[in-house]
Amino acid sequence: MPGTSGVQAGPRPRRNSDSVWPPRRSIRQSVARIGVFSWVLTALLVVDVGATPHAAAASTLQAHGALQREAAPAIVSHRGAALLAPENTLAGIEAAVQTGADFVEIDLRRTQDGRAILMHDPTLDRTTNGMGWVREYTLGQIRSMDAGSDFDPAFAGERVPTFEEAAAVLAPAPVAVLIELKDDWSDAQLVPVIEHLRDRQMVNRVVLQSFNLATMEALQRVAPEFARALLTRELGDEIVDLALDLGVSCVGAKGALFAAVPGAVERLRAEGLGVAVYTLNSPDEWQFAADSGIDLIITDDPAALRAWHRDRASAAQSTPQ
Repeated sequence: MPGTSGVQAGPRPRRNSDSVWPPRRSIRQSVARIGVFSWVLTALLVVDVGATPHAAAASTLQAHGALQREAAPAIVSHRGAALLAPENTLAGIEAAVQTGADFVEIDLRRTQDGRAILMHDPTLDRTTNGMGWVREYTLGQIRSMDAGSDFDPAFAGERVPTFEEAAAVLAPAPVAVLIELKDDWSDAQLVPVIEHLRDRQMVNRVVLQSFNLATMEALQRVAPEFARALLTRELGDEIVDLALDLGVSCVGAKGALFAAVPGAVERLRAEGLGVAVYTLNSPDEWQFAADSGIDLIITDDPAALRAWHRDRASAAQSTPQ
């Protein structure tokens, strides 16, 4: 995956008075304080509206330019904030919000008893002190596992959150959300997730995405009013046709694929589709994305990408016209 080699994570955040990030309670208090202003999210995401009628019909997010931007690429904080805190945890989500990311990306999988939890891998081995397939454990069993110590002892005791717990943190925060659905999800399996997002009035702040065609087709049926993104490992014309058939608002692929298929970004944007790239963690890669006209940059380090945006804007302002 582009951007993963040679990236220096540096010291990881700790929950003490010297931490880069405030302690857990401070973060949550901060999120709660800004929650009353979450109505401004749409305004914050509005940029030059250049979406085609197809895109405008596909989702409010797209109609407002959040997924097809004429300004600097949006910052999407990957798996919560994977370089700053344990991935797909509440601590990671809170860290991402504090960086000012435009979007927070999380992954959902189902447990043996059908609960949606935040987890990228099909197994528990890499991110918890458990072992084995996620689908073979109940929620209660997974909740007994530690999801923080392997990242940093300061996060010992961090648990794998349920989807509902993550939504409770994200709902009051001024941030949009990318939710990647791992594996096959049937209509019936999707309905509790979709209904929960509707109940929390998050329809116009969420992008639902997957590599899985059956899942994307199910989303088209049960969540037609949501922004949806097709993740792909190919970028031929057939992918553009598939994206349009599925009624999605955005197509996402890795940086190396966009580099290998010249003109792909232009073809997608010409159809009114947003373009997302994953997972870019270095200035050279961010510059490539900006130069290519890519709309959303998915990164493990949203704080560094935010600083790069600021430096780039300052340099442009200081350059004589």
